[in-house]
Order: sequence, then structure tokens, then C-alpha cells
Amino acid sequence: MELIHFRCSSTSTSTSTRTKPGWAGIASKSATVFLNRPKTKPLTEIEHMHLNWTKSYSVSALHTAECCWGSANRLIDPQVSQRMQASADALGTCLHDADSLHAENLWDDLVPLGSSIASNSALANEVLTNRLDGFVEQSLVQRLTGCITDVEATFKILFPKYLEQIDFRVKPLQEQWIGYGNGFLAHIARFTSRELLVSQADVIALQPVQGGGGKSHHEHASVRIEAVLTNPLTELPELVRIGWLVSQLYNTSTRHSLGFKPETLHRLIPLAMLVPSLAAAQLLEVARCDEPTAAMAIEHWHIAIPKQMDLHTQLVPSLMEWWEQYLHLKSNWDVALQALAHRLGLNLH
Repeated sequence: MELIHFRCSSTSTSTSTRTKPGWAGIASKSATVFLNRPKTKPLTEIEHMHLNWTKSYSVSALHTAECCWGSANRLIDPQVSQRMQASADALGTCLHDADSLHAENLWDDLVPLGSSIASNSALANEVLTNRLDGFVEQSLVQRLTGCITDVEATFKILFPKYLEQIDFRVKPLQEQWIGYGNGFLAHIARFTSRELLVSQADVIALQPVQGGGGKSHHEHASVRIEAVLTNPLTELPELVRIGWLVSQLYNTSTRHSLGFKPETLHRLIPLAMLVPSLAAAQLLEVARCDEPTAAMAIEHWHIAIPKQMDLHTQLVPSLMEWWEQYLHLKSNWDVALQALAHRLGLNLH
């Protein structure tokens, strides 16, 4: 396991947080009213989140393997899929054999923990004992350890200069976040709750095997994001993607107080934080908050769509209507989440 820390962090104060009068769309029409609620704190009084930017061979390797296992068609280089597929399949099969019903949960622990646990055997043991009930056989731990090692070895052959190049790749995103990040999170806090998010988190920069991708891990207070040099979508800068990922890092007390099942939170929070993230981005004048942009984000960021809902005719209109009602009623965020879960047909408890 190899973890390297970037020196840069997002503690600078953004100067681009003013609301621009007259903007069309939800953020300018309704969000400005919401920002004037008496109970909200002035922008300067909202605490900042400290982001620790890191890079890890292990996490990038495991991320690539997860992409090969579940979504190989998204990889931009067919050679990556061809050379990684065998070790990725072995790892995915091992996790499925360990827990066929919750293999996705094992992936969600395995990938982010790869940045913080010293050895592959310790990583395998931690993931399996945390998620599986009862005694974990050493043969399974050894099998998983071997699979992780094979994935890392293949990744290092494919990307031998990852550690050298990732600093250069992630620098544009870091610079954007330093300029806009605190303002983005300040707006998120005003839209939702000042006590919602963790105070610090890790951002793990990945080899961009999908040409842009990422995931939030609230249980580990970390996000992973592919470090692309340019924005894959002009209308949706990567700055907005990382803001959306970070905005999903609810703190432990908030997650517990909501009373949702973990599976429900896993499906609900990415959708719930999408519209406030777009609203914050529009206030910062870096993206729009409207139905076409929301649909684009759900499609290209691969946000899970609830069963039996059409993206364009049902899900996106429902999200926007929910957001407008929330701003109009000025309800608490936990109440708004309950309402959204009902709208999306998610099991609450």
C-alpha cells in the first residue's frame, strides 16, 4: 500500500461567492430567497472543510479493477480492459464469493481503504471482518490478498509513471478548488445544514481510465476522482463533480439521526446532493442549475436511477419539483430527504 500526500489543501477563501441578480433558473430564482432566511449564518461564519489531497497506487489500481469488473465499456483505452480484466475478474469473483448479496459494499470498503492500510493482507482482513458476520476463514483472507496484489502488479505495468504524472494531472482541479471550493461548500451549507458535513476529508487522485469518474465514500470521509487534464463536459466542469462528491460526506451523527438504512442512504444521497450542488455552481457562475444539466450529470456521472423511473420524463422533473418545494417551504434538510425518498420510492427504514 502506498499513500502520498499533496501539499495543497483547500483552506483558502474564495472571493467568487456573490449571487448575480437576474440569473434565470432555480439557483437565481429560488435559491436567492433561501439564502436570505433569517436562521442562516453569514458566509464568513460558515466553517470550511479541509481537504487532504492524496495519491495512491493501490486505490488507482483497485478503482481500475472495479471499472473493469462492473463497467468495462466505460474505459477509454481497450488495452487497459484487456490486460486488467483477468485480475479484475478474479478480484470481483472473490468479493462475490465472500458475500454475494453485498459484494458492492465490499468494493466500497476495499477501494478507499487501500490508501490507508499498510499491507494487502491487513487490507483484506479489515474489509472482510468489517462486512462479514462471524468467523472469517484465513483461506478467504489469503485469496483476497493475492487478488489485490495481482491487481496492483498489473496496474503498475500499465501505468508505471502514475506517481510521477498524477501531480501534474490533478493540479488544475486543485487550483480550481482553491479558488471556488470554500464558496461552493458555503452555499451547500446554506442550502442544507451547517452541521451536515465532515470537517475534513481525503481526496484521492486517480489515473483517468474512464476519462472522468469518481465516487464518494462517506463511511471513510473520502472521495476518489479521476484526474483529467481538461473537462470532459464543458457544461459540467470537474470542479462541480468534486463539489458534488464532497457534499455527500455527511458526518456520522447526521447519518445516524436520519434513520435511513445504509442501502437507502447509498442511493438517496447522490441524487439529493445533485441539485444543491448545481445550484451552488450556478451561484458561482460555473454551471447551470436546470433540467438539461441535471440530466447530463446523472447520465455522465453514472448516478444510479431508481427502478422504473425514466431519467428525462420522471426522475429529473421530480428532483426539480422537490427542490422548488423545499426552497418554498423552508423545511429542515432531514425532512426534505424524507420527502425525496418517498418520491423516489426508496425504502426508508
